[in-house]
Amino acid sequence: MILNLPPELIQLVLQKCSTPAFLEAAFSCRTVYEIASTCREVLVHHLRRTPGLVNRDLSSLSSKGLFRLLTKNAFQQLYGAQYHANRVTYEFGNDVLDVKASTFASFDHQTLALVARGREKVYLFHIDHGHLRPLSEVNLPCNHPGKGEVLKTAFDGSGGLYVLQRFVPAMDATDTNANHPFIKQAMQSNINGMHYLSYHSLDSPGEPVRVCTFPDHVNYKPLALAAMQGGSFVISWQHNHDYSENEVVLYTTSVDPHSSAKSDVIGSFLCFTYSMSLSLDLPDTDATLDVTYDSCVLLEGTRQGFEGDRFTQSRNTQGRLLPGKGPVVGLAFNDRSSQLLYRYRAQALYGSFQKIDILPFPTQSVLYENSCPVQFSDSLTLLFSIGIPFSGTHETRVQNGLLRCHWKYLSFGIATHREEDWTVACLLRSEAVCRASNCEHILHLERGRRLPDWTIVARLRGFENSNTSLGCIVAASRLGTRIAVANWKTVYIWALEPGAVIEQNATGFYPDSSWPPGVEVVDLEPVSISLGAVCFQLRFGLGENDLVAITDRGLVYCDLNPSGSSHRTTYQLRMGIEPGS
Repeated sequence: MILNLPPELIQLVLQKCSTPAFLEAAFSCRTVYEIASTCREVLVHHLRRTPGLVNRDLSSLSSKGLFRLLTKNAFQQLYGAQYHANRVTYEFGNDVLDVKASTFASFDHQTLALVARGREKVYLFHIDHGHLRPLSEVNLPCNHPGKGEVLKTAFDGSGGLYVLQRFVPAMDATDTNANHPFIKQAMQSNINGMHYLSYHSLDSPGEPVRVCTFPDHVNYKPLALAAMQGGSFVISWQHNHDYSENEVVLYTTSVDPHSSAKSDVIGSFLCFTYSMSLSLDLPDTDATLDVTYDSCVLLEGTRQGFEGDRFTQSRNTQGRLLPGKGPVVGLAFNDRSSQLLYRYRAQALYGSFQKIDILPFPTQSVLYENSCPVQFSDSLTLLFSIGIPFSGTHETRVQNGLLRCHWKYLSFGIATHREEDWTVACLLRSEAVCRASNCEHILHLERGRRLPDWTIVARLRGFENSNTSLGCIVAASRLGTRIAVANWKTVYIWALEPGAVIEQNATGFYPDSSWPPGVEVVDLEPVSISLGAVCFQLRFGLGENDLVAITDRGLVYCDLNPSGSSHRTTYQLRMGIEPGS
């Protein structure tokens, strides 16, 4: 229809429409493309409305050069990504991906631990720009008759994988002691199975596999697992029948190479080589290495000491009831494992944390809520839940004759108005100054969350809080130029230039159109991508435009690069086998 208009009117329409609509129209047909890419006035207009034009002299560029610059800046802002993004889905045939047992490794490793529901093996894959490559299989070294099922997996950040499994032993009919009343009673008492946790070194596969049991939690189910370097891990448990009975337990291991402990010692690890079987009988003690552990209950039930982020020195309300939080469903170590973060149902960010390095083990330290008052407007202060910083800057300069280092951190935060019940998502900045002689000069993002004072520097338009118990899933890209929030089957992605946001647009990266009248923070608009499945975990890859999701349909990879053509591809993947169409 637009082609029926004279070229002058087409140019006017292209100038009045939004920049994303302008580019979509320009690439819709050759005639519109020729008009759009040669009209200098229209191109300059859209360039000045698109982020990225910083002190650029446009007079020396041809119309074609202006169009190329516009498309470059626009694609960096993900304009049109909802139309051209490619999506690849890996399904698993008759197997169903266990979304609660599978997990991601770090950015650098790009490793996935995938588990099929009801299976007793963990399949490790390397993912690179959407291509899955099988690495290895991991399973508990147990040959005793029975059924095993992987419940949780966790990487420790130093080449180790922890696997939490439930094993239900089966009666061996050929066993002459099978009818012994003590044996029968023992089997009946373990009708729900026993929980085993095994540690596997991925860097040194020949190392022994360490295995431990949790006899005190036979009637519990694990809701979350996290591990750290050095052999410590933490598990969130919930009772199978009384859901109000739950606890978080920290386990710290120590190796005694001279130990002669037997395999039935409660609270000890047993080490087996891959070729050795784990049985209910006592193994050869010469083949075991005793790795004892201490355990400490950090949270128990719904009562725990509590303090707000801002008032850690003025309030101590240990023993206060925490209404409405429920059991911990997500765990993460933070700040060089000095803190433990807790996430609860229906939450997008962690809801509270504990400091676990301040007192000798065992300890039950105060619980701090992730709640920080932030000035939202001249007349309104909101309590924000603030995530771990995803970007930051470090600058050394002379101040009052002394060399000082100035740190600035950028984080994602969410706040809900208590009375009007509306929710807002923002990017927040905090900063600190220290003497250069006392500074490590290494950006440590996790440490930035210690800072108490935060300022809103950008508002994420289009954010909607989840109305399900799953909550929103938040992820940031490696370089901090993308923030993604998954809400059920849809992912909302905001593009940004973190340095410009942190410095509140000091360089003019964002045009005036990005700043609403009377507002001092930039507005960022999202693009929305449908995953075609419910998202349970979300992570960016090494590339800023590589997005990977663990969903109820399988593994979903989204390529946000502008070279995409909205392809939808599905691979049928057998665990441990190369994918095929």
